[in-house]
Amino acid sequence: MRALREKISRILAGKHFNLIAFGIITVLILIAYSNTFKDDFNFDDNPTIVDNLNIKRLNWDTFIGSFSGTRPIVNLSLLLNYALSGLNVIGWHIFNISCHIANSIFVYLFILWTLELPALRDRYAYRSRRMALFGALLFALHPIQTEAVTYIISRTELIATFFYLATILFFINGARTGKFAYFIGSVAMAALAMGSKEWAVTLPAMLILYDFLFLSNSKFKPVLSRLGWHALVALSWSVLIYDMSTTQMNGVGFGISGQKGITPLTYLLTSLNVLWTYMRLLILPINQNLDYGYPLAKTLFEFPTMISFIAHVGVVAVSIWLYVKKRWTLIPFGFAWFYIALSPTQSFVPILDVIFEHRVYMPSIGLIIFFIAAFEEIMDAWDRKMTAARSSSPA
Repeated sequence: MRALREKISRILAGKHFNLIAFGIITVLILIAYSNTFKDDFNFDDNPTIVDNLNIKRLNWDTFIGSFSGTRPIVNLSLLLNYALSGLNVIGWHIFNISCHIANSIFVYLFILWTLELPALRDRYAYRSRRMALFGALLFALHPIQTEAVTYIISRTELIATFFYLATILFFINGARTGKFAYFIGSVAMAALAMGSKEWAVTLPAMLILYDFLFLSNSKFKPVLSRLGWHALVALSWSVLIYDMSTTQMNGVGFGISGQKGITPLTYLLTSLNVLWTYMRLLILPINQNLDYGYPLAKTLFEFPTMISFIAHVGVVAVSIWLYVKKRWTLIPFGFAWFYIALSPTQSFVPILDVIFEHRVYMPSIGLIIFFIAAFEEIMDAWDRKMTAARSSSPA
């Protein structure tokens, strides 16, 4: 056993481990999704792909036209995907799965680079690669990701996540090296994320929180020194503002209040329960469903809505306590990521479908960070207990 641990330690410390990790992630994703390449177009795939005449001719007009309306980056991906594979569904799944592989590698890099920052290096650097690979594989292979990866039009989640994570990775490199080009890359990636899906509006807030906790080691002055770059990232909102001003967005809370009994209040109350359903699915992924018949919550003072509300308050309170009293950052940040990332779709802006599993694709990264950090804390506590027990036992 000791020899095996030493061999694993040598592999983890090897200079080529990152490439090995990328290979492991890629191979396991291909194995996990190998039986999905021939899955047919379903539901919204038909109007947006099969019956969409705008993507069936690749020329200058259709190329420029793809940038009009909502989610122009996704529209461009549909146009190019059709040009390459037509309605051969395998080509569409290749794109989605490739994007998921790239996102999983980004999750690996995101966790790894975070743990190797000065704010966390002393505590986690020697195990950062193991934790990063563990977290990336949880993200890559978790059943909750199935809908986002295999339901073809859910590439909106995949593409937006790709550019969302790319924004943060560029920003991390910019802060570490001070190189202008990385910050420019971060701003460009933010604009592309916003052009992919509307929930990317959370990116500026997430980036400031990350900067404060990890890049600036909970100090305001370094954050303020980069405030100009944060402001430029926030300019990505202009993409969404432009889309909203030129397109009727009936699918995401605009003009649907009152339909099916959904109002901003009922949607907010229902979302309190939905958030716990997402958490439960991440912990215990059973009874998954593409189309939930989810009950609407009518008032806060009903079961289980009141319990959900109290539990959410408890999670936030414990996260704040861990940060203030214990100076822990990973666990509070993980929960903050989860709540912030879901706030555009699970708050008070009503959407006709109150729950969809693909919505938790990117937010799941937050709970994965929580899980790997909590796991390490539990293992450390166990090791201390065993060490104390051995030292106190008679010879």
